[in-house]
Amino acid sequence: MEEKDLSVPAKPVKLKRHFILAVIAITLLLIFVGSAIGELPVILLQKLFPNMSGGSAFLLQYLSFIGVDILVLAYCALFEKDIFRSFLHPGQGGSPGNTGKHFALGLLIGFGMNALCILLAWLHGDIHFYAGRFQLLYMLCALVCVCIQSGAEELVTRGYMMGALQKRYPVWVAIATNALLFGALHLTNPGITVLSFLNIVAIAVALSLVMYYFGSIWMCIAVHTAWNFTQNFLFGLPNSGIVSESSFLHLEAAKDSLFYDVVFGIEGTLSSVIVIALFAVGVVLVGRKKGPVNITKDFC
Repeated sequence: MEEKDLSVPAKPVKLKRHFILAVIAITLLLIFVGSAIGELPVILLQKLFPNMSGGSAFLLQYLSFIGVDILVLAYCALFEKDIFRSFLHPGQGGSPGNTGKHFALGLLIGFGMNALCILLAWLHGDIHFYAGRFQLLYMLCALVCVCIQSGAEELVTRGYMMGALQKRYPVWVAIATNALLFGALHLTNPGITVLSFLNIVAIAVALSLVMYYFGSIWMCIAVHTAWNFTQNFLFGLPNSGIVSESSFLHLEAAKDSLFYDVVFGIEGTLSSVIVIALFAVGVVLVGRKKGPVNITKDFC
């Protein structure tokens, strides 16, 4: 019998769960099962408070994403420990990761980009507002619920999915795959168009670049949260085609143009694509000075 030469190291085995189709399947499973889990507290709250206002009931749509948050964190803690560590890595001493500064910067960027798009539409005369009553407690609750929803989408795409694909494929494959899937998940939203689909894919690419260069899922969540909260609850505009039941400002009149889409809001416009593209370019220019983050090394 021929003996094996044990001096030659065995080639590392590529884990099947990091094969692109397996990662997509796991991602979809996390989303759909997590969504079902998230419906449980929503149903309970609806039974406990059957006469809640339309604004409060609308918040439950965002809150229902908590099931996805929990499931993604649990799955990564059990099976993708390096990715899980990237969710919690504090990033002190200039190392990549998550800091209060990253989160605050993300909120500022998300608000700034969205507000700029809205300002352009307003200056062009496409939208007109009237002010409602500012309810601080409701706005704080809305911000938390939006953060739960945005956090779920970021954890599952820019967190788990991108991290898992980077273990087997070049980074451009990880970015393109999670961005296209992110866009595909929004295809059933009201009023979706080719341009609005391009907007959604563009922001997914930009946030993927944030994760690639800064290793900060917190910044991704913050940008996403501020973007959604600004248009939905501060200005009362559609968020991916869905209009909030309650907001600080209310839309009085609107018309279609290069700066505004009556059904899909600013997310269906060329101006939004340009603003997001400029953000992505800025991320690359700043991030290239530090170099990219390697999840399997930098977060061990």
